[in-house]
Amino acid sequence: MSFSHPHVRARLEKHMGSNLVRLTDKAYMTELEERIRAVNEENLNKRITTRVMDEMERLKRLILVGKTPLKECPPELFHHPVFVFWRMVNREVSRASKKRADKYYRKLKAAQKVDLSMAEEHVPEEVVNGKTLTAEELLSKAREEMEHQKQLDLEKGVRFTDEQFAQLKYETNDIKTLKNLTTVEELYALADRIIGNKRL
Repeated sequence: MSFSHPHVRARLEKHMGSNLVRLTDKAYMTELEERIRAVNEENLNKRITTRVMDEMERLKRLILVGKTPLKECPPELFHHPVFVFWRMVNREVSRASKKRADKYYRKLKAAQKVDLSMAEEHVPEEVVNGKTLTAEELLSKAREEMEHQKQLDLEKGVRFTDEQFAQLKYETNDIKTLKNLTTVEELYALADRIIGNKRL
């Protein structure tokens, strides 16, 4: 590229303050080379910094969407407010989970102790006074207990006798007739007789 090219002349003025080139001046050419190298290094450092920042943003997005674990957070992002908050939340969640696990474990141990104590104290219902009862004997025993409980309830006044219940459960003759009907025609006829002139 010629030194007379507009871009070259503009860069010469930027680096050296003039667009005149002294090719035979060693000091001038050395200074020009150093300034061009410095500008190139500065531009390179800017590109590196930009790429590092872009990589940080990419990694931050990956962590935020959950595709990268939080423990792989780089030191540069360690004190970022979002990740500081996440660490606080994770600590609280871990603490709460540990509390729930400990509580569940204590309940489980208590339930196991109760089950063991009940198993030790439990006597099968089929065995009474060292004798194993048959199914019929168990059924009759249950009926006797129900009758006994019924009598106790009647004495306490918390249960109706069959006669008292029949008196309370009053049904008209039409309802009794309705229960005995078997065909649709009979049902409609009875309905017409009951409703009569009460229709709208």
